[in-house]
Amino acid sequence: MLLSEITRIVEGKALWNFDDKDCDVCGATDMLSELLAVGRDGMLLISGMATSQLIKTADIVGVGGILIVRGKNIPEEMIELAKKYDIPLISTKLVMFTACGRLFCSGLSDINGTRFGY
Repeated sequence: MLLSEITRIVEGKALWNFDDKDCDVCGATDMLSELLAVGRDGMLLISGMATSQLIKTADIVGVGGILIVRGKNIPEEMIELAKKYDIPLISTKLVMFTACGRLFCSGLSDINGTRFGY
């Protein structure tokens, strides 16, 4: 699923212009520990945390993008770090449950490759 599709599905907003990096993410997780343990390059990290440490950790793993939920106020430092590491950063006002549900029902797989409909 393309990052532009993800942004549309969650009624999100790109926090920096990554149009040239509208990559196809291969799945998603909402747990950083799970991403570190079994994640693959190109995964979408869905998080309620809005910290620079999240960007640094995501860079190590090679995520395809980060979606911040609940309309959190994203610090400018975090946005600048995402730009520096070339990590697409999206924000949505949706809560975690709703954002994950919409993406899963739209065909995005979880970290294990499971898709809607089993």
